[in-house]
Amino acid sequence: MPLTLTSLGSAAALPLKESYFTAHVLNVRGRLFLLDCGEGTQLRLRQLGISLGAIDNIFLTHLHGDHVFGIFGLLSSMHLLERTAPMHIFAPGGFEKMLEFYFSRFVNGPSSFPVTHHLVSGDRPALLLDGPTARVYSLPLHHSVPAYGYLFREKKVRRSEARSVAYCTDTAPVADLPAWINGVDILFHEATFLEQDKCSAEKYLHSTAADAARCALESGAHRLVIGHFSSRYKETPAFLAEARAIFPATEAGYEGSVFSVPRSAIT
Repeated sequence: MPLTLTSLGSAAALPLKESYFTAHVLNVRGRLFLLDCGEGTQLRLRQLGISLGAIDNIFLTHLHGDHVFGIFGLLSSMHLLERTAPMHIFAPGGFEKMLEFYFSRFVNGPSSFPVTHHLVSGDRPALLLDGPTARVYSLPLHHSVPAYGYLFREKKVRRSEARSVAYCTDTAPVADLPAWINGVDILFHEATFLEQDKCSAEKYLHSTAADAARCALESGAHRLVIGHFSSRYKETPAFLAEARAIFPATEAGYEGSVFSVPRSAIT
């Protein structure tokens, strides 16, 4: 009965020699959800042995290139593999134009599978998907374009505690976010900058490692995973040190890292 979050990449805006763009796969009891789809995502999936055919739902936080440039290649490969299962993509407004461009330029004839864009909008959390293993909620974030985080709450199985994961990138600190994700088992929160560059974080509407840690602390999260590190930093241990000074249960979402949430029984 797995619940795991696998990091495909940890870079922001520009890739580094050993860092891919931010993207993650969430496995909730065998159901796979792709969270963001930057350039190179399908390559990372293959490198980690994750089947393209096992993904039925993609959640895009926003439409900046480092989070969506991989979607054309991913959909194209699925088409070449003669996929037939529907694909559901949850994304803010404007993504429908990207899909129109993809189908008009890169699909020779009818697509082998239907692709549906589900609009993510609004200024309050909202239920997006009531699936077999989890309910998924949108979380309005604060960035230079419309951006949303996602909260995954597992559906209970027998006498066990339901587990939860929140995924929040790219965003400046949001005052209401800790209350929206209260008690979450894993919080993935962007940490684009260090506190020494707080001015840059505020200018570009991103968060520092300390901001991410404060969100985790205020929300009562069990664990914090940070990522989306700016390419201006050549080494990243300082991000962990800064976050752990506030929230000790912090880990870095480096490429290939897998974070698990064990199942606990109700007593």
